[in-house]
Amino acid sequence: MNNTTTPLYARLTAAISRPLVLISALVISMPAEIGLARSSGFNNGFEFLMPLTLSLYSAASAMIAAGRPRGSKGRVSAIAGSGVALGFALSAQVVGHLISSGYMTSGPVLVSLVSSVPAIAAAHILHLAAIPKGPENKTVGVTNEDQGQEAIEEPFTGSEKASEDTEAVSPAAPRKKGARPSLQAVREAADNLDCTGQKVTAKSLAAVFKVSERSGARYLSMLKAA
Repeated sequence: MNNTTTPLYARLTAAISRPLVLISALVISMPAEIGLARSSGFNNGFEFLMPLTLSLYSAASAMIAAGRPRGSKGRVSAIAGSGVALGFALSAQVVGHLISSGYMTSGPVLVSLVSSVPAIAAAHILHLAAIPKGPENKTVGVTNEDQGQEAIEEPFTGSEKASEDTEAVSPAAPRKKGARPSLQAVREAADNLDCTGQKVTAKSLAAVFKVSERSGARYLSMLKAA
């Protein structure tokens, strides 16, 4: 029995808790952000859009920044934008609670800053969406061994599943150059990534098996097809 496999209850807890924490954080942030919007002149129902603009913009920017591979276009912009979005969200919470508690009142500077948030958020999200995710130089990070392995490997098909299920090679076990890991090995690697809180992506699988991201995408396809 593999002792490194994440128990089912731990995987279920991680899978359930992450969206619940995100939803509760967004909901609990709404009153202060709505109050801040009202104090800055947003009325007639438009103030309820401020939580979407601030909190969801911060969350979306963080996800986009994390999903940009190293060396890709827009990675620096995504990370910087994520920091700015987080600063907006934190500032909105602090200022909103100060105003609602009577320690602070709205003024021209605050109204100007709050009014500029929607335009900044929209411009940055569109900027990130327009930038391709691929690396600036397609040959960066690809070694001769990876190129040889990609030439040997063929796209995964359903007919290969039966033969791969019978193999019991772990991710750490030595493999011949150009040999594809078994489906069981890919599953174990995915479990280990999930156990450490990492997302199971083509990039993370490629790092585990020390192959190119293209090969990691094939392994991810194997996992989804199983």
